[in-house]
Amino acid sequence: MKKIFYLIPILCLFIFSSCQKCKDCSCSQVISQSGMPDVTQNVQFNDVCDEDLDEIEGTITYTQNVGDISQSVEQTCDCK
Repeated sequence: MKKIFYLIPILCLFIFSSCQKCKDCSCSQVISQSGMPDVTQNVQFNDVCDEDLDEIEGTITYTQNVGDISQSVEQTCDCK
């Protein structure tokens, strides 16, 4: 009987650690391009989970240059 009591906490820990963590995310993107006004867009993502949540949460900046044109995209996502 004692062995069962030792296994219960381990089993509970396994069950809770395997649950997905999902959140709703509100994201804002600011797109800047040389010679053009900035463009801002807002999007909402529902039920973003696990690896996708890790990738989207926070601030990410992309920059690319082609010839004389430079473009950058800054994305900020707040997930709750």
